[in-house]
Amino acid sequence: MIRFDEIIKPIKLKSDTGVYMILAGLLSAIAGIFVAPVPLGFLSVILSFLGMKSPKGAWGIPVFLFGTGVIISSLYR
Repeated sequence: MIRFDEIIKPIKLKSDTGVYMILAGLLSAIAGIFVAPVPLGFLSVILSFLGMKSPKGAWGIPVFLFGTGVIISSLYR
């Protein structure tokens, strides 16, 4: 059980793990352009958001926006 007076440390990932998540999010967004844009776009957004917790997490921001763009583009198909 978690007590409110305890300090909960935020999740931190190793550099390689974060890069792999961001790369997987990018590949998911690229695949979402061609097949199933909504689920693959959501997968891209989630992976890039989790990849932002690593030391090289700034690279997750463009992937996050790209995944969001893939989801929004499904409205115009």
